[in-house]
Amino acid sequence: MASELSGLLRTVRIDAGCSQLELALRLDVSQRHVNFIERDRARPSRSLLLAWLREVGSSTSLANAALLNAGYAPLPPATRLPASPTRCDEVALRTIALHHPNPGHVFDADWNIVQANPAGRWLCDVVMPGVWEGDRLDMLASLADPRGWLSCARAPEKIAAALLGQLRAEQWTRPSLRPRIDALAKVLESRYGCLDLPVQRDALATSFDVTLDTRLGVLSFCAVQTVGGLPHDATGTRLRAELWYPTDMHTACLLRQRAENVDEPA
Repeated sequence: MASELSGLLRTVRIDAGCSQLELALRLDVSQRHVNFIERDRARPSRSLLLAWLREVGSSTSLANAALLNAGYAPLPPATRLPASPTRCDEVALRTIALHHPNPGHVFDADWNIVQANPAGRWLCDVVMPGVWEGDRLDMLASLADPRGWLSCARAPEKIAAALLGQLRAEQWTRPSLRPRIDALAKVLESRYGCLDLPVQRDALATSFDVTLDTRLGVLSFCAVQTVGGLPHDATGTRLRAELWYPTDMHTACLLRQRAENVDEPA
């Protein structure tokens, strides 16, 4: 009886419409070796396993499943297979569209907003007019900017501490973030004083409540970050959706009215 690993590898090859011979030529191994692996008579090395999965266009989810079944560690956080956007990333982009009429945006592992739904972009323009120009927004820069995300927030030091705590945890798997986080920490501490960061041994929340004083009145939200895919695929390279849920009737009605007015035919 074939193992889970051999069954998975055979399935992804067949789904890709690739014969054993064709795959063997791509991998520079014998067809006999491919056959033995699929019959559970040979164990692929980690490099051969990853090459196999790349050649058949496998998802990161299946790649991690295959690695774990073979007794290898899953892909490190800074690795994505394949290099093109995954289906999980597409889910994040679709999620913010379905979140209408509430604000939502998608940000990458470097904390750049790469897409926002209309309500998300509208909220940014209300809270920090003139800060977001172009197709993407550097979230860390917008937190540091005196006109940015925290400019209208009540108890901004609590939000700053929660986000900085999350960023400090993420920098361990994405060291390239460290210089930007250090610079942000200096700005926030000069503005709010010593911040009460979450204790790193405790679970870090990926949601926070925010109340904003705006020209349209007080707006109240709970912002929730979410990552698509299976638990073993939640690596630092994933696009994340941040969904903003109204937490009072005034905010909910304002968003609904705005959406109805925008969606009305001319």
